[in-house]
Amino acid sequence: MPIADRERGTLLRAVRLVASAAPGAAGQLLALTLTVGLLPVAQAWLSKTVVDGIAAVSGAPAPAAGSGAGGTAAVLVLALLFVLASAASSALEPVERTLTQGLTDHAAGAVDRSLIRAGGRMVDLHRIERPAFGDELRMVEQATHRLVGLLRGGSYLASALLGLAGLLALLWTLHPLLPPVLATLMVPHLFVQRRMQNEVYEYMDSHSRTAREMDYCMRLTTNPISAKEVRVFGTGDYFLRRFEVLRDRALGEAAGVRLRLLGLSLSLVLLDAAALAGGLWYTATQAAAGRLTAGDVALYVAAVLQAEHLLFRVPFGFGMLRGAQLHGRAFFAFLEDAQHAIRVPDPQTARLVPARVVDGVELRRVAFAYPGDGGDGGVAAGPILRDVTFTIPAGKVTALVGHNGAGKSTLVKLLTRLYDPASGEILLDDVALRDYELASLRARTGTAFQDFARFSLTLRENVAVGAGISSQADVMGAVGAGVERAAAWSGADEVAAGLPRGYETELTRYLEGGVELSGGQWQKVALARSAVRDGALVLLDEPTSALDADAEHRLLERLGDLMEGRTTLLISHRLSTVRLADHIVVLQDGRVVEQGSHNALVAAGGRYASLFEMQAGRYR
Repeated sequence: MPIADRERGTLLRAVRLVASAAPGAAGQLLALTLTVGLLPVAQAWLSKTVVDGIAAVSGAPAPAAGSGAGGTAAVLVLALLFVLASAASSALEPVERTLTQGLTDHAAGAVDRSLIRAGGRMVDLHRIERPAFGDELRMVEQATHRLVGLLRGGSYLASALLGLAGLLALLWTLHPLLPPVLATLMVPHLFVQRRMQNEVYEYMDSHSRTAREMDYCMRLTTNPISAKEVRVFGTGDYFLRRFEVLRDRALGEAAGVRLRLLGLSLSLVLLDAAALAGGLWYTATQAAAGRLTAGDVALYVAAVLQAEHLLFRVPFGFGMLRGAQLHGRAFFAFLEDAQHAIRVPDPQTARLVPARVVDGVELRRVAFAYPGDGGDGGVAAGPILRDVTFTIPAGKVTALVGHNGAGKSTLVKLLTRLYDPASGEILLDDVALRDYELASLRARTGTAFQDFARFSLTLRENVAVGAGISSQADVMGAVGAGVERAAAWSGADEVAAGLPRGYETELTRYLEGGVELSGGQWQKVALARSAVRDGALVLLDEPTSALDADAEHRLLERLGDLMEGRTTLLISHRLSTVRLADHIVVLQDGRVVEQGSHNALVAAGGRYASLFEMQAGRYR
């Protein structure tokens, strides 16, 4: 598609998106815009007729058209209409601004909803975990502001163009060359605005990473998680200096862009002044020679003053539209690219995961590497998993052991299909995992991630999200009873008992009345979240890492209740927890190096035995 057609298509998509937020209000704004655009034309024409009417009444010479106003009463009526037109112009501008602001709020909601829906379409992490995703997201966030500004820019441009067309038509009656000369003045303004928007967009695009680093430095001292270490280690000055280096570099380059554009703008001001002065000189000389009436001079002065104002509104409106167009490309590209990278089967033919696993889960020669930023299938680093083969027996507990970076948490992502293996396959009851309906697989999987989320919601909602809730009614309905059962199992009920409003307490300090939990308390909440649904497959990634010894002991005593009849994969560095497993798999450098029962692996004297002895020796 040609670039011009693609850009027009982007602008039309943006207009449809923004206008669809509140169609009725958009129609009202259009009608108001047309009215505001015609008022300057009415004012200019009325100024001519009033002056000519006054001249006719006072006996001064005036052409027949001017004297046709007819007497003092007619002049007073025209003068009253001129005053009303001027008052209406002043009164309608704040009305137009208020209506535009209201539409802007609706449009912002429509843009944000589009982004949320796009995020929901990315059912895997293939794109989200790429390092460049943060830069893309920042540009998209900038695009939302520009798209919302589309209303204001479009309103400015439409009313200005309509008013200019009418004013130029009036000036044509004075001399046919006046309209094309004044219209030509818009061309360099539009050129400068286009160049300005292009340079600003390119600057923002190339400095997206710098802006994110500056934002990161700024937030470190106020973020509750990092604020403790920044203060204790006294690193505030380090991050301040880092911020200042980034800021100075960014400001220097931004100043260069602004100075170039300022030079162009000043040259345009001189050009405009020369053209308007030339028109005024022509009108004055023609009036002195008796070829123009006093009303004609008034018409020219009023029309030129109005046109001068509108000449600045046209480039401003055009600039806002151009900005929306440029940023809209990034926004709509983000929406279009917000697709899953994993293969999602057709819901009509996909299989459903059974309530309980019958034959177990089998990994056959699974290999995986995280994708890079090139978008060409490249990888960010070397393979995480290499030729991994083992079975998670049905209804049993399988433990996964290995050093940091061995690929344990990556296997959890593969089992929940946040990624698909680069090669090999994973089967559940002898059916490839990718052939099951994705929603069914995740609904039948209870998962506690090592880096679990800490939602700024109530305790009840924080647990209920594990059941796949879609509304507040779900939280308070059947899911609500499951929340308290799951909390009793994980120990989160003890957390609730110590909160000001129990399960209804907001778990965040960012909201008034909310509280922040300790790491161990949050882990209990995350474990309850994994247990609130009736999972056929249970995946627990470091479920006791933040718990104290007493809480871990009580959890392990209750762990059998959760895992009874369920197929469970348990990942832990604490081998006291691993001993509960029926089967243990040892990962090293992305490969399975040992597997078997605890006693068998200890007797074998291999990697597991050395790890176990290392930990057990600390307690002797």
